[in-house]
Amino acid sequence: MIHEPTSLVIVESQPLMLTALSTAFSAEGMTILAKISENRDALQIAVKLNPDLILFSVGDPGLDDLERISALRQKLPAASIVALINGELGGQFQAVLDYGAHLALSKAAPRSDLLSAIQGLFQKKIYPATVQVN
Repeated sequence: MIHEPTSLVIVESQPLMLTALSTAFSAEGMTILAKISENRDALQIAVKLNPDLILFSVGDPGLDDLERISALRQKLPAASIVALINGELGGQFQAVLDYGAHLALSKAAPRSDLLSAIQGLFQKKIYPATVQVN
């Protein structure tokens, strides 16, 4: 079980994935402050809510999502940002870290790996880090 963080904003454009992430973190006792389906809305909503953790699904192969991660990091320096990526493009893991994500995880990672990695992040065992699941 994750003891920290306590509040979460999830940014994911795929409805099934958004529901699965929300269900998984709610089951861990976390408060889901917002479920955002449009990445372009993430900054405005997250700044208002000031969560402990932002789960940000990177869907745009261009710079838009990377720049959103950077802006989130600047506006919410106390929040941890976990980027979920598909890993289809080379260098995605390193790119999200370079733009300010604290952790980069594959969207294909099992729920247990996702929860363990985030728990490790908050226990400062990993910072920053990547977890890749093939």
